[in-house]
Amino acid sequence: MDFAKQYIIQCIVTAANNLRLSSEKIETVAIIKERLNDSNDLLEEIKNFKKITELSKLGIKIHEIYNFLDNGKIDFLKLSDKFKEHALSLVRELNLSLDVLTPVNIREVFKRFEPKISNQDAQEFEIKGTYTQIDEIVDVPKRSKADEIKEALIMDDIENSEKLSFDSYQETIIKPIKEIDSFLNRVLKFNFTDGEMNSIIKTIKENGSLSRKMNFEMISDMHTILAKGLELINQKKLAPSINVIESLRACLIVIVALVKNKEVDITNYLTRAENFGKSILSKQKGF
Repeated sequence: MDFAKQYIIQCIVTAANNLRLSSEKIETVAIIKERLNDSNDLLEEIKNFKKITELSKLGIKIHEIYNFLDNGKIDFLKLSDKFKEHALSLVRELNLSLDVLTPVNIREVFKRFEPKISNQDAQEFEIKGTYTQIDEIVDVPKRSKADEIKEALIMDDIENSEKLSFDSYQETIIKPIKEIDSFLNRVLKFNFTDGEMNSIIKTIKENGSLSRKMNFEMISDMHTILAKGLELINQKKLAPSINVIESLRACLIVIVALVKNKEVDITNYLTRAENFGKSILSKQKGF
């Protein structure tokens, strides 16, 4: 087993699991995994990624992970935490790549880096390819009227939906962070009004919903935990202790680190935020 290859592929899989992906994007991820897995020269394949406009930034991140694995100084006691950090570092770039790639065009892109074949080999490939295409056509189930209607509705929704650039999304999410952080300090001292609390919660929920629409699942989850924690405090079902406030602040730190793609280890903050989320969920069930 090629350790570096399997490590990088699992990082990509974990990053993909943090995104809400359509069936088409899932197929694109599978093609990327297959390409890396079948590669006889992983480093050369990563360099090819960096040459492809749609995959260049993802390729750079993957190359950084490869360099980490190749330096021969891996601390296996801390490898699990490092793996989480690496997987998180791929989330943004993978999402951006999937926004512009489809299964069809990524296969076309990869063909540029395939070795050229002789005329005889090309003829044999063409003949085999013809039989494969016939087999695929035979196996394709006939589309029902319901499928056609469903596909039309999906495509219409895409055409009519607002297109939000990542830069615009980033600005929207980051803009209220300082205000929320300052507000948490006031919550610790019970220095807030119901109006202020409700306004902050509304902003957090809106940004959480926006993150989900942008397929940033983990960022959305952090907003959900943050909003629910503040709601419980406002309902006097949760005391705003230092531990609670720091757990809420951990959500903010994870949000900023992921949105700004910070090159820092946020594992402890992520673990604290997730554990807090589980604890308030159990509290809520007990009320």
